[in-house]
Amino acid sequence: MDMFECGGWVTIWASSDESDCFIRIQHLDCHQKYVCIDLPDDVKKFITDNPKLRAPQLWKEILKTNPRPRFAQKSVYYQWFKQQQTNYRRSDDEFESAKILLKEFATGPAHKLAEIPMPESGGFRALGFVFPSVLRKWDGVIHEVALDSTFQTNKAGFECFALLGEVGSSGVPLGFILLKSNQPELHEKEKYIRAAIRFITVVWKIRVKQALSDKEITEINALLGELPDDIKYQLCFWHSIRAVKTRLSILGRHPAHYDAAEAFNEFNWIDRKFLLINQLDGELRTEVYNIFILRAYSG
Repeated sequence: MDMFECGGWVTIWASSDESDCFIRIQHLDCHQKYVCIDLPDDVKKFITDNPKLRAPQLWKEILKTNPRPRFAQKSVYYQWFKQQQTNYRRSDDEFESAKILLKEFATGPAHKLAEIPMPESGGFRALGFVFPSVLRKWDGVIHEVALDSTFQTNKAGFECFALLGEVGSSGVPLGFILLKSNQPELHEKEKYIRAAIRFITVVWKIRVKQALSDKEITEINALLGELPDDIKYQLCFWHSIRAVKTRLSILGRHPAHYDAAEAFNEFNWIDRKFLLINQLDGELRTEVYNIFILRAYSG
């Protein structure tokens, strides 16, 4: 609605004992008349009769018959959203509704989804599923998998973990896990992620040779616990660089004591002579020792 100088005033006077109150409203010019911005019945019917059209498509078609509508595009979207919601809502509790809907898609001739058996626990609400059509089509091709996660992406507070497989240098979704915790026990989240990884490797027999994950200890432990020891494992490059930059940005922190023998026992390609400069004897701190070198032995 347009705004203009109407010369309007509101005067409120109240007596000292608050027994009387007078209100005076003054307008020199009348305001514009309020108009109804509700969706007309014919527009509502058009939305109902075209359930397969998306909201932008509906708006485009509605503008053909209503070139200058008084209602907003958001109203059309809201009406479309309510209609779509009724098609998929099975319960007032959204988690129970999702479980019922998953069972519907996991049964019958279509069999679009397969439910991942999840551990029984009072600390988590969990839901997991995979796509059988993808796993059947690419089971002999997928050898590299990735585990990624998101947080605070929905108002219900569920974490979403995605299992991806590499096909032709592109990632294809294999399945998803939805988790929401309520005072969980230590390492309890890891059990759910491991159940999903076990499902695609044991039940669907995906032969993993390389795995990728975020720099998140729960994801790392789950992959290391369920996948063979001889696979190549790596962290997300972005998370690795971010961790290094964060570490280097902290000033005044003394590094932990470096044990050359312990390091060599874990990684035999590390030069036994390598030592942090601060741990060297003062007489050995020459220009040669000031150069930090990790030498990798070939063979």
